[in-house]
Amino acid sequence: MFEEMFKDEESASTDHGVRLVCADESVFSALAHYYSRVEECESRCGMPVRLFYPEVEQEHEVSASTDEVSWRNTMLISDVQAKGLTTAVLKDQDVICVYRTDSKRNFAACAERLTALQENGGDGCARPAVLCFADADTARAYICGSGLWAPRQSQVVGATWDDVLPLLASTKGNLRWISGEILPWEEMPVRNSAARDVQLIFRGSTDLSMFEVMEKSEAIAGCFADGVNVLWQIEVHDKNEILVFVAQPMS
Repeated sequence: MFEEMFKDEESASTDHGVRLVCADESVFSALAHYYSRVEECESRCGMPVRLFYPEVEQEHEVSASTDEVSWRNTMLISDVQAKGLTTAVLKDQDVICVYRTDSKRNFAACAERLTALQENGGDGCARPAVLCFADADTARAYICGSGLWAPRQSQVVGATWDDVLPLLASTKGNLRWISGEILPWEEMPVRNSAARDVQLIFRGSTDLSMFEVMEKSEAIAGCFADGVNVLWQIEVHDKNEILVFVAQPMS
């Protein structure tokens, strides 16, 4: 059954690509295997830029052109880098992923500045969405492992772009930050009563049992307080592990 679901997903397609600005080029190579091709662009604000093209329908012989793709403008930056960027550059992003290197107070001030850029668009979603991470490792793991960026072909069950953003992204007056950890399949996360929302990513081969995944998801959800929203998804990977991303209020 699990293998059949993978086959079904492989026939799906998405017209969204990612334009990613990021100083850490290792992130580009980690994301590359999800996409049909990667293209280098002119740098922005002194940081490298890559275009990640979505998969195309099998009958299409030529990859989609830049004009045919709906791009999600995304930045992965530190709080210190964010201070040096102009409002115009920041407002041009669909998603800003910012991670803490400074004090908690300064990081909160940085996040408040970013969420102040948000406006309610016609689709009811604030732009830019602001994802605040406890540290650089969590930010990298989230971008490289999350279904927020990966095309649908890489996922079997789980969160979509529209599911994740309201859950984990900060909006004006509702600041939260994301911490994360990677667990071996057998382990459970530490009980966390402060969590507001959680995203679980089960990674493994097609040999994984859907029943086992669902049981594990329910058990992990029990580590959090009643009323906490938990999204989960499954992704093909070379080893069995669980990525746990927890969003909690920023003090």
